[in-house]
Amino acid sequence: MSHVSELDAGGQDTSGDGTDNTSVDQENIAISPEAIKSIERNLAIVIPCMDENVTILEGLLHGIPHDCFVIFISNSNQANYETECESLIKFGKVACRPVLIHHQGDPTFARTFQEAGMSELLQPQVTGIPEGKEHIPRMNNGKGEAMMLGVIIAKLAARKFVGFIDADNRIPGSVLEYCKVYAAGLHYALHHNEHTEQNEHAMVRIKWKSKPKVKNSELVFEEFGRSSRVVNEWMNRLLRVLGDDATPESMITTGNAGEHAMDVDLAFKLRFATGYAVEPFQLIDLWERFSVSNDPSSKPVRILQIETCNPHIHSADRLTGHIPRMQVQGLSTIYHSRCTPSRLKDELRNYMREKLATVVDSTGEPTPPRIYSPLGSFDWKIFAKVGLGKQDLHKE
Repeated sequence: MSHVSELDAGGQDTSGDGTDNTSVDQENIAISPEAIKSIERNLAIVIPCMDENVTILEGLLHGIPHDCFVIFISNSNQANYETECESLIKFGKVACRPVLIHHQGDPTFARTFQEAGMSELLQPQVTGIPEGKEHIPRMNNGKGEAMMLGVIIAKLAARKFVGFIDADNRIPGSVLEYCKVYAAGLHYALHHNEHTEQNEHAMVRIKWKSKPKVKNSELVFEEFGRSSRVVNEWMNRLLRVLGDDATPESMITTGNAGEHAMDVDLAFKLRFATGYAVEPFQLIDLWERFSVSNDPSSKPVRILQIETCNPHIHSADRLTGHIPRMQVQGLSTIYHSRCTPSRLKDELRNYMREKLATVVDSTGEPTPPRIYSPLGSFDWKIFAKVGLGKQDLHKE
């Protein structure tokens, strides 16, 4: 775990690679403003959203650095979507920056995924359609699906990096820090590697400083969310089983990191899960498919976990009972992983049967998450035909 020690560390680019070391022991690394700007100009920020208060979405835009390319993927109802478009496009014009917004349910995207050989992303065809009526295809609902569409747009827009931010964040200053952490972390990961003969893939996962909640009329700054505590614990148990006694007990602190970023090429190699499993599964997928590779051309993947200074304050919970579902879907990625030994599966199944009985069956076994093939495995370039990544909405 790394920590943000200064929000503005100052410094100039004197080393030639955009980095100033301000400590003899190199524990503290200052990333120059020039290096951060260089990453931001190549960074797309994807925000999946659904029926969120439009003033909160506007706040996100206030916090995202000007040079970042902003992509909203909305799954809102039609009235809210129209409001989102009007507000976000207006912001783009005022700020003189491109802001893209697309609706996840646009049948054009569904048809394009189908044509590209990715029909698994489409909802099943409805039966009993009246004669003369055409079936209108639609993408599956879900955050993971929205993220996949955002990654394709980032690639078509020629961005090298893609970051994700949840739409319910109420603190623009937190959003700004997230983006700066993405840029600093990606720069550091790609310029300080032990594999000098080859480049690395990089992923930056954010751990919030705290997640405040109101308890007994007081604001309590809790370190972890209710789902993160559980998913992190079992991920660490898996690592200790796979590793040895030297493996730290709390190595993973970002199992549910909604705020994370990576190079676009890595995003095209990852498999995406749907629902609340999407972020935990990224780690599982990396461990399953990239930790051991016999391919001499494969690149190592460096994962950075960075704790922020700002707290994470999001919109009030609108759904009841979603925390157990979040926990089960996150734990299901561990349970169904081929890395997980049978003994740990038994322990995990017993835990879910005892603690999460309302969302698992009597055996305690969770439903496997829906997993999609990597984006790079199908003809994603076909999306260029519908103009993805080329629109500049603030000029419309």
